[in-house]
Amino acid sequence: MPIPNYQIPGVYVTQSGVSLNSVNPTNLNIAIVADNPVPGSATDTFYNVTATSGIVGQLSVPMVNLTYSGAFSTASGFTVTYTTSTGVATATNGVNFKIVPSTTTNPFSYITTSGISGSPVSGTVNINYGHYWGAYGTYYDYNHAAQAIGIPVSGTTITNPALLATQFAFQNGANTVTILPVARLSSSGINPAIDSDWTNTFAVSSGTTQVNLSAQTGIDVVVPLYGFVASGTGAVQTASGVGSFGNSLSTYLSVQASGGVYQRAFIGVDGTANLATVGGLQTLASGFGSTSAGTRITLVYPPSVNYNPGLNTSTGLTTTNFNIPGYYVAAAVAGIFVGQTNVATPITNKTVAGFNYIPNQISQADAASNYLPYGITTVYQKRDGNFWILQGLTTNISNWLTQEISLNAIGDVLANTISQGLQSTNLIGGPLTQNTVAAAIGEVQGQLTNAVSNGLIQNYQNLTTVVNAANPTTINISFQYSPTYPINYIQVTLSLNTQTGQVIASNSQSNLVVY
Repeated sequence: MPIPNYQIPGVYVTQSGVSLNSVNPTNLNIAIVADNPVPGSATDTFYNVTATSGIVGQLSVPMVNLTYSGAFSTASGFTVTYTTSTGVATATNGVNFKIVPSTTTNPFSYITTSGISGSPVSGTVNINYGHYWGAYGTYYDYNHAAQAIGIPVSGTTITNPALLATQFAFQNGANTVTILPVARLSSSGINPAIDSDWTNTFAVSSGTTQVNLSAQTGIDVVVPLYGFVASGTGAVQTASGVGSFGNSLSTYLSVQASGGVYQRAFIGVDGTANLATVGGLQTLASGFGSTSAGTRITLVYPPSVNYNPGLNTSTGLTTTNFNIPGYYVAAAVAGIFVGQTNVATPITNKTVAGFNYIPNQISQADAASNYLPYGITTVYQKRDGNFWILQGLTTNISNWLTQEISLNAIGDVLANTISQGLQSTNLIGGPLTQNTVAAAIGEVQGQLTNAVSNGLIQNYQNLTTVVNAANPTTINISFQYSPTYPINYIQVTLSLNTQTGQVIASNSQSNLVVY
């Protein structure tokens, strides 16, 4: 029989209760997840394959269907031509390959010699192949991302959605952006990825072979460039909730958090093709808010925004303004969130850069009645022309503690810093003595002291430690903390009191003296 509820030895930090965390913003990483059908290339190396048939190797970009037709350059000095219709790659020297695209059951694409004629591969072969995701990875500034990928917009066409979202994130304060593709495991070809592709990308079920976001490390904020329909009747978001991918996103965030990986999502609506009704947005927000991950999801308004990409690099002329989906605003707001001095600094009343104007602008009274009370983070263009976040909210509006992004994020950051601090002590695997117990609680107290000094929390109390009686190989440490609260309102009351002073009229001068 296996050991019940076995856990690998390590540090486990969990959060409990709501009696409620600065962190260097460079420690927070945004992941832009996009369906990006743009041709690219990648290289794989396969070694010592001498069998007459079978898999030669697994491609390093498994999340796309290969539709490349052309020549492959190889280090062995021969050229391989891949035919899309048959999937067979024939080398000029008679060495044949076959490319097997990814499927739902086999999420990896393979180079194989099975079922084709010709000599097998022997030795080391480097193969450059074409696919539909050329430059995913982590970037620390927009220029390097643009150099690797290209241009985000051509005229009024978004040629690379992920790069455009990355531009807005960096422009609004992000320091690190990771670009990831959708796991296109369906037979959707070059058409837009379908819901099952998005669901596979965010799959976290035990034993899954899918290549998904949960396999990525160092991700704090997720921005899926997915156009939730907010009409109340769409295939994605219906009157009953948030749709299949919305449920997958909520489940993903909850499962990650239960495993000590604290992430949150900023999402938007594509109102460029579908009417984003007030009722649809409210239903969408309520649907997410009712899930266990509601405090980790921020739904951003507006559903569409006007964008001017600037001067054309070829003609030097100004390009035409055009409307783009609201999930690009979500990417910009996510950039503001990670760009604050620390997460205790709210995103409320912060300006959002990069956009031209909001089509069909609502009034502040409308925002206060139909959007903000439902947990919809509303970006509003004021008379000064700037875009302002009226209030940074989560979709969980159960109370003022759950609805504030900063209050929820404080706990996440505090848990991460304590976990990293304890891991760095290398106490796990050492002997349990009075000294090691003191070292553990000392590390936690040091992290809490730092959190107070940099404004992440106001104070902490009841820091205690005890060796678990049921399992004496475990040290239990507990404490409570008071977060740094956001200032949302300043109320000033004026009243007229004619008895507060004396007014004396002078006959010699036309003025009043007030005492």
